[in-house]
Amino acid sequence: MQTTPTWSDGKQDARRRPAPRPGSLRAPAAWIALVVIGAMLLSASPAAAGIIGLNADAQGSGNKGASFRPVDAVGAPAAFVLTSRFSIDHTNPFVATASGLAGTVYIDRKGGGVQTAKPDGSKGISGGGGHKDEELIFTYDSPVLLSGLLVGLNDIDFGNGTGDKDDPVIFLSLAGSGTYGVTILESEIYAAFTSTGRKQGTVDFGLFTSVSPSTGIDGFKVRETNDHIYVDVGSAGTPVPEPASLVLIAVGGCLTIIRRIRK
Repeated sequence: MQTTPTWSDGKQDARRRPAPRPGSLRAPAAWIALVVIGAMLLSASPAAAGIIGLNADAQGSGNKGASFRPVDAVGAPAAFVLTSRFSIDHTNPFVATASGLAGTVYIDRKGGGVQTAKPDGSKGISGGGGHKDEELIFTYDSPVLLSGLLVGLNDIDFGNGTGDKDDPVIFLSLAGSGTYGVTILESEIYAAFTSTGRKQGTVDFGLFTSVSPSTGIDGFKVRETNDHIYVDVGSAGTPVPEPASLVLIAVGGCLTIIRRIRK
């Protein structure tokens, strides 16, 4: 058995230590590659876009017609369009496809709401009265992630749960599905809600427990099934990264690491 020579002082001669085998670098290099690529993929995700006010101060008050694209604080068009429905079948409050009529979008000092096509009716989103139920619909130009997606609710009172005061429901349209296949009930909305004032707050879609925050959607609907609410904040969200872009980033990262290892 060979031993590393030592000097008279007992110290090993570092100059004669055997060089590490090439294979011994593979495992650490692989881990380094994974870490670097992971960081690159995370950095490739665009930062969440800004919040867009949906009240009269931000958009001007009044009826905005059947389809309305808000603007941000500097006047740039939002990445989503608002539409609405009213007289939705009150006996099917949790069914996204329940029958209803196309409405118009109304912007009030408290936020966005629904009116009839005439237009007439109340200014918010109503789950009571002659036009119940009503919903405000967000449709995005391109899919966005649930993570970082926010919507503000105003004049909201969750009460003691379903059947008491406001009973909002959110329907999610998964990217590319063409249907509102995910239903978020009041209890889950409440768990993702952060109060910002009296009867006012934001819902963080990334905190929903029934669907992953990395899920992409191309739209959602906010329906009121009992009382009356407003939507006073919208979010452009974070675009879903394209698969081809992720592959290119990963390949580029691997090639960079391989070059460094060979040097």
